[in-house]
Amino acid sequence: MSATEPGTAISRSFRQSYHPSQEGSLRRAVEYLAASPAARAAAAAVGRAAMS
Repeated sequence: MSATEPGTAISRSFRQSYHPSQEGSLRRAVEYLAASPAARAAAAAVGRAAMS
């Protein structure tokens, strides 16, 4: 990801013709979340908070 990519994605989301499916597939998003250390750590933290 380049340094300007997040800004470009944000500006695209404000267009009336925007739809999230233009960013990629749901399957790829779920695969990313399953493998992402940050997402896994966040899920674990939510689980720990729910248990307390």
